[in-house]
Amino acid sequence: MLSATAHDFPASKVNRLVEHVVSIWNRTEDRRGTQMIFADMGVNATEWGYSPYQEIIEKLIAAGVPAGQIPAIGDAESDAKKQALFEKVRNGSVRVLIGSTQKMGTGTNVQKRLVALHHLDAPWKPAEVEQRDGRILRQGNENQEAAIYRYVTEGSFDAYMWQALETKARFIAQVITGDNAARRAEDIGGQELSYAEVKAIASGNPAVLTLAEADAELQRLSLLKKNHLDEQYVARRSVRDLPARIASLSDRLAKLTADEGTAKAHADDSINIGGRSYGPKAVHEILAGKLNALPIQVREHTRIPLGTYRGLRFGMVLHPQFPPDVYLEGETMRSLALSREHQGPRAVLNALDRLANGYGTEGERVRQDLAIAQSQLRDYQARLGKPFELDPYLSELTGLRNLLKTALSGSAHDSDHDAPPSVSDLADQIKALKAAHTVEATPQRARQKHSCAEEPVTSRIRRRVVADDVDQSGHADPSVIKAHQKVASPSKPPGLFQDRITFKRHKHDPQSPA
Repeated sequence: MLSATAHDFPASKVNRLVEHVVSIWNRTEDRRGTQMIFADMGVNATEWGYSPYQEIIEKLIAAGVPAGQIPAIGDAESDAKKQALFEKVRNGSVRVLIGSTQKMGTGTNVQKRLVALHHLDAPWKPAEVEQRDGRILRQGNENQEAAIYRYVTEGSFDAYMWQALETKARFIAQVITGDNAARRAEDIGGQELSYAEVKAIASGNPAVLTLAEADAELQRLSLLKKNHLDEQYVARRSVRDLPARIASLSDRLAKLTADEGTAKAHADDSINIGGRSYGPKAVHEILAGKLNALPIQVREHTRIPLGTYRGLRFGMVLHPQFPPDVYLEGETMRSLALSREHQGPRAVLNALDRLANGYGTEGERVRQDLAIAQSQLRDYQARLGKPFELDPYLSELTGLRNLLKTALSGSAHDSDHDAPPSVSDLADQIKALKAAHTVEATPQRARQKHSCAEEPVTSRIRRRVVADDVDQSGHADPSVIKAHQKVASPSKPPGLFQDRITFKRHKHDPQSPA
């Protein structure tokens, strides 16, 4: 795809792919097994006419596969043609289908005869890998065994792509599964590639992803250090201000306690207005007269004492634009606002009764605030002056990151006749350092059962089939369970990975789908 004069490399991914496709094509001829090939790169031919799609088709034809059995999904321009092509795959007329994740992802229901799926390259998102695998690992597949091949070339960008997919999948799993009780999930961050880093990748060095992860980790550590400095500032300010607040709350609590005792001691006293005591019947008339004598409007807040209630002074506070307040005062003053509709003697007496009986509730609230303030003061005093615990980690990671950056750029120089560490050694040191400082913020939650919508399709199928094969005594058939374990390919060549998953039909219903 880069050079019109490039020679055909015998061990290339395309050639290995063709070998496996032809082998499976011959082996499954009796049941007309079908295969899918996913390739997102090279969908459109280069200026000199090269396309991986065309190369695969030509080599498969040369190996004996009929041309009519190897269409590309791009040949079906309309939805009707696409559905017709899918039907040919389902009935075995088309046995090898080639296309991209976008064209053959969601909505491609051709699993009936699929025996193998091939990843010629890696997509950008873990969800796209799941979409690809979901074409073959789904209910309705009549084959007992399904093979998935992933092809990678050593020393190429493949290593970076699959490592990035692993990192992204791990990041996404932290959020979706809920197994981790931590409330922050770490991604590798968006790091632009420099010319030197691109050159390092092209030379077969995937350590650039480690550099991106180190940059993201340094960014996180820098933010944590800033938060630590902010916490130290808050601690200094709180240690300075909290003693005054504690003294104020203690003083108010003492006054509320004293007023509560006064109100209880004079609970049976008559109400005193204007120096004279009145009984329950007469107090309404006298109080009404006092209220009617109050000014209708005032220019500023005006406090007007009226008498004594349960040993405590009471009166009215008039406001320029709002309804008046009823206050009750002893060692401290408490007030309650009246509504615009109810400002007569009954409303005033009800407000006084609520104020007199509310000292205990108010005192409890102040007591809680005082305990919180005292606890905060002890906490801030313990934190004050503490150094940033991750400072050594930050310094060491910064040094290793700078060395790796220099090594990747090719500008490292030997100033003291000692050979500098290699890129792979630096990358390994960074990974080991990060692993040594990975600490869960909170304990792991106990695993919870997720709904089917949250499970991968393969997990759901395995769980259902195993559950269906449990015998009447409540014990699973060991042979069935073993059939669902992932097994390695006995002839796995270097650089090639294969996942083989086996399904067994329901033993009580031979016609049930796998």
